[in-house]
Amino acid sequence: MSGIIGIKVDVDTFEGMRSGVPVLLDVFQRYDIKASFFVPMGKDNTGRTVKRVFTRKGFLKKAGRVGVLGTYGAKTLMYGLVLPGPQIARKNITLVRKILDEGHELGIHGYDHVRWHDSIKHFDEADTRREIDRLLTAYRMIVGEDARSFAAPGWMINPFVLQVFEEKGLVYSSDTRGICPFYPEMGGNRFSIVQIPTTLPTLDEVIGVISADEAPLVDHYLGLLKDGINILTVHTELEGKRWSGFLAAFLEEAKRRGFSFVRLIDIAWEFKKETDTPICTVEYGSVPGRAGEVCCQAHKE
Repeated sequence: MSGIIGIKVDVDTFEGMRSGVPVLLDVFQRYDIKASFFVPMGKDNTGRTVKRVFTRKGFLKKAGRVGVLGTYGAKTLMYGLVLPGPQIARKNITLVRKILDEGHELGIHGYDHVRWHDSIKHFDEADTRREIDRLLTAYRMIVGEDARSFAAPGWMINPFVLQVFEEKGLVYSSDTRGICPFYPEMGGNRFSIVQIPTTLPTLDEVIGVISADEAPLVDHYLGLLKDGINILTVHTELEGKRWSGFLAAFLEEAKRRGFSFVRLIDIAWEFKKETDTPICTVEYGSVPGRAGEVCCQAHKE
């Protein structure tokens, strides 16, 4: 069996950037893998997620399975509440450069991760444009070039997001859960920006459901791989910490089975060359193991 795996790394917190990114860079270097990192361009306000206890069904259950305190740490859970949130990208410029220097992709994971995740669905066009202008400007100031890719916090967008990204010339965004890359249609409009969905469950969705041990989890993920394109989203707060062994074991066995690893930007460029490409609608839905809504790849022509 053979196929392609794209590793999408979501950085959600300051601590995940500072401590988790170096761990993942070491793992990727060990197995000669290039990945796509997505980093928030603003402050860490993780503490403000406390309101999800009241707004998202299943949030407490998931938090208990994953172990929120051990995953994020007490200090992170106070950012934006009783402690000022630190700048995630600006305070870690050395790591930003290291990601790029080692040949990985660097994209944007929102400005304020919590604000985007919880509010973007309800933003009007003006609010959406202001938010995107802010994060694209920050990326340009930090990295010194224009962004080419974006991954939505919590897999949440609205139709205005795709419109603005198309206008700004982004190559692709990764905002949905689905089965294959596609050109998106949302809010009655069709867009030419490539959409690369996460095709595999995230680790926090299966811990304590499939198993709480590394070996069965590795076997589970290997069993989900298919010919063609597989996109795995990993988090610096999980696979970059106590679950790094799981990731290393998965990568090693997947490579042994003949899978190749490609950055998402390279998948997008290849997709744009194709003539027989799917056009799919983006709809709000849900996935097992995750509290609240996510954007999903729905209809395939």
